[in-house]
Amino acid sequence: MSTRTRGPAPSQAALQKRREEIHKRHQDALSKVEELVKTQDALSNALDIELAAFKGHEQTLHDLEVTQADDSMLASLMRRFTARRVILGRKSVAEGLLKQYELASLRLRQATAFSDELRLTALELQEQVDALHQQRVESAGNQRLCAEGVLQLEAELEILEKGQGNGTKGERARRVDQLTFELRNESLNMELFGVAEELAVNSLSPSRALRDTVMELHEGMAGYVMNASGAVDNAGRRIQALGMAADAPMVVAELQESLLALGTAMEVTQSYVEQTRALLTEVLPELAARVKVEVEDRNLLLTGSVDRLTREKSRAEADRRLRIKAEDEVAQWLEEDEG
Repeated sequence: MSTRTRGPAPSQAALQKRREEIHKRHQDALSKVEELVKTQDALSNALDIELAAFKGHEQTLHDLEVTQADDSMLASLMRRFTARRVILGRKSVAEGLLKQYELASLRLRQATAFSDELRLTALELQEQVDALHQQRVESAGNQRLCAEGVLQLEAELEILEKGQGNGTKGERARRVDQLTFELRNESLNMELFGVAEELAVNSLSPSRALRDTVMELHEGMAGYVMNASGAVDNAGRRIQALGMAADAPMVVAELQESLLALGTAMEVTQSYVEQTRALLTEVLPELAARVKVEVEDRNLLLTGSVDRLTREKSRAEADRRLRIKAEDEVAQWLEEDEG
């Protein structure tokens, strides 16, 4: 048997408690993810509205510039009379754009804070996923040690039952009785560690799905905030310049270019809104169904008694588990070599 020492085997009550704790964590995480997705949907729509509001001011500015660019004789004669009206119109547009810029900036600050919240939530969920991986590895290792122990105890028993070994007949009988009990106990421990490993493995999938959903939200929001912030900040600088130099055609042209760039940010926002709604209508209901199944599926718990763990079954099960572990190790080595 291996010289490594294993941890204590969990009881069935402990496994049931662990299972219920994992399910509660999944339920809590699912509720939080649903709340985050709804917040993201509302915030994305608000950002879309704020960016779209720039378009109205852009059209007003465009109309003013079309009038100013008219090179007809009548327009040339009237320009000296309309110049002041155009300048005042530009200043009015600048004031409206400035207010809209402040509103959009406020929404972007909210989006930035929300993006940070998404990141922290994803990290918390990753910790849960990592803990399940650790439980799986520990349970698998302990299960292997139990299987090795079962085979060693079986080998010792076979020697004693053949009348071989040291000591008197009575001492050998006592040793056989002791080893038989240890064999049954170690066989049960092997089963318990197997259940613990299966519990961790089965819990990984919904845990990863919840983590990945939040990470997807964070990646989308973070990317959008960076792109939109750059476009809005650039427009903000042009808007301020328009307010200070309302009669400078170059400033107007640069502002119009910046407002066009906001159109691209709007397209990204609209795409992001669609993605968030897909999460609400498709991904979350599926996750909710998977989490619900957890509490209804009690197949992970041991229903058999120790009496059913005969020596033949224990030996066969120990051989089977060691073979599976060995095959897994070979597969892992092959993957590493290919990598």
